Amino acid sequence: MKIFDGVHMIQGEVGGRPLQLMLLVGDQSLLMDTGCPPDARKVILPYFKKIGLSPRDLTYIVNTHCDFDHTCGNWGMKQACPGALLGCGKLDQPFCESPFTLYSLRYDAYRKDHGIFYTGETKKWIKQQCGNKPQPMDLCWMGGEKIRLSRDWEVELLHVPGHSRGHLAVLDRRHRAIYSADAIHGKDLRGIDGSVKLCPTYLWVDEYLQTIQRIENLDVDTLIGCHWPIKRGNEIRSFCAESRNYCLEAEEQLLRELRANKRGLTMRQLCERCGERLGAWPRSGDIELVYSFNGHVLRLEAMGLIRVDRSRRPISYRAA
Repeated sequence: MKIFDGVHMIQGEVGGRPLQLMLLVGDQSLLMDTGCPPDARKVILPYFKKIGLSPRDLTYIVNTHCDFDHTCGNWGMKQACPGALLGCGKLDQPFCESPFTLYSLRYDAYRKDHGIFYTGETKKWIKQQCGNKPQPMDLCWMGGEKIRLSRDWEVELLHVPGHSRGHLAVLDRRHRAIYSADAIHGKDLRGIDGSVKLCPTYLWVDEYLQTIQRIENLDVDTLIGCHWPIKRGNEIRSFCAESRNYCLEAEEQLLRELRANKRGLTMRQLCERCGERLGAWPRSGDIELVYSFNGHVLRLEAMGLIRVDRSRRPISYRAA
């Protein structure tokens, strides 16, 4: 799907949700993210062929952040495009390079403290999407770097953390656009069929709120993420406001539960009690709130608003 002159959206799917990978083609070319292991062969390379781009001519691959649907096609793409330079945000490097590190430190990160982890078919599916082929980075970025695609076309890498420590976006001033990947989430993630599939899964709350504000104040007309419809004009501000409002409401609901339960609650209890008030995703998905709620309780503890009992597992929380 052509968006602007030289700017393409490669449309895929992950878990019933849209997966939109941006491809920028000038004298040099840049692919944002590589999807899951099969996506190089099934989705990305067929699109290259459709527009007449040789895999040998791909210049850069930018991993925007460390999730399996953004990095785990790296090995396949490097095999097909050996001349392309692969890079990610420096703070995400260990996760982007190793599917084993990615699974254990991102998707299995809440096992020890909270007793929350994937099992059965869900665990099997996530591990399949992660694959088993590590791929080292050629480059790492911190944000602020500029990449010249043509004589009159330069894009800038922005550091937009929150969903991950090293999350990157691409600012395209020529087309007054930002390609934001998963930097901001709105109030939910929806499927290709329009149904609500998943809650927002940002991790670091202060950084996430700062990223929302930064994107809100950019002088752009178009915002394109990886799992949401394209936002244009005033829709960008509305999407930023929706993202911020959800984040603040999630924190308020969490605090409300803790104030109502003086003896304290575990992370699992917080997720299960707050989920229905926050979104219409399947109730089995309430446990996915652990990603954002873990960030919220760390923030609330630092602010002195909650107390944390780490003397036993699972960790429990109560209002200060």
